[in-house]
Amino acid sequence: MPWPFPSKPSPEDRAVALDVIRHLQTQAALQQLAMETYNTALALASSVAQKGDEVFVRPVGLVSDPARAANYLLPALEKKVAIAEAMTTEHQAFPFPLTPRKAREAYDRCTDFLDVFLARARLQLTCWKLWVDDPSRDLRERLAHLDEAEDQSMTVAIDALNDLIQSAGISAEAWMSLNWAAFNDARSRVGMPPLTKADFRARFSQGIAGGRPRFFE
Repeated sequence: MPWPFPSKPSPEDRAVALDVIRHLQTQAALQQLAMETYNTALALASSVAQKGDEVFVRPVGLVSDPARAANYLLPALEKKVAIAEAMTTEHQAFPFPLTPRKAREAYDRCTDFLDVFLARARLQLTCWKLWVDDPSRDLRERLAHLDEAEDQSMTVAIDALNDLIQSAGISAEAWMSLNWAAFNDARSRVGMPPLTKADFRARFSQGIAGGRPRFFE
């Protein structure tokens, strides 16, 4: 008969879990940087744009001018690909956690997500380059080919990370501090000053309330 009460993680397992959580939160912050970079460029390149929520709802833009796409979208997508490649390299270099089990699962699900995230970024860059060269091409279906796969893998990765956070006994305030540090790490990589904790909390709360938080402007 299984023991009906969850056991507390050992100090060693909790230390590993904290390291993995810090790493995965930094990956999430870098993903947000890539997303905001692309979303800003899409709005600038579009004659008509519907902004997403910077988290789950993708923006929609009507891009009709190849010159604007070349000026805004292509440089942004090159940055997005570079960020995704850097995330993948950093993730592969991170020590694979043997224990606890939920740390392994969270790491593996992030690996799965990064594979799709990088592939989709490269696909977007390829498609927009082709369209700029020949605007008569209809690349909408090809451009959206990995959208659903990325959404699904991101949801699974977030769920696995949340399970790890819960199992490690991380308080809401401690998690907020970890997340704040992760986003400031990402901001420092692109030469941006750190956010105060109050500013970060306000932006994060805006997202929770269904707003459109931006952490890299």
